Amino acid sequence: MCLRWWRIPLNPRANELYLVVDSARRHFLRGGFLTRQGREGFECIAKALGPAPPWHAGRLRQEICSDCERPCVQACEMDIIRIHGSEHGLAGTPYLSFDQGGCTFCQACLDVCPMDLGAPAQTQVRVGTAVLDAATCLAWAGVVCMSCRFSCTWRAIALDTHNRPSIDAEICTGCGLCVGVCPKQAIAVEVSQ
Repeated sequence: MCLRWWRIPLNPRANELYLVVDSARRHFLRGGFLTRQGREGFECIAKALGPAPPWHAGRLRQEICSDCERPCVQACEMDIIRIHGSEHGLAGTPYLSFDQGGCTFCQACLDVCPMDLGAPAQTQVRVGTAVLDAATCLAWAGVVCMSCRFSCTWRAIALDTHNRPSIDAEICTGCGLCVGVCPKQAIAVEVSQ
């Protein structure tokens, strides 16, 4: 949890207050940063839970998104836009969760966003690139599985002679359609910095 110490009125008329604990500060003061595990735990709070929606990458501003009514979440036809929780370092900003589907690049999130993101470029937008972990992939273990191949609308996933998938990074848009259908969660979308 990355909360701050705040005095929040419980009952404004009675002047009752309660405190919210800043566990990140407490973690630091107890020496949590002195161990690798402690540092990694805190870095997870600052890392995005998923890539930003298309056309939003590098343009999201936390101070604007945290006060927004989040029309992008309701506008997403695939229901993959989520919001970082209040305990996260990127609290209030949207990200894509590919658990149940992928991005169709429909531009609905762009159309309803109150930030001025400009007109979409004529070239294809990329969210990132799908990366396959061959060590956990069923097909690479000899099991017949082609779920990712048939979910890819961009045809970025090809099968070799042994029906093992490989991802063509030049074609992949990072839409995430292959992520949710993988039974072993062997595919993740990585965003290039």
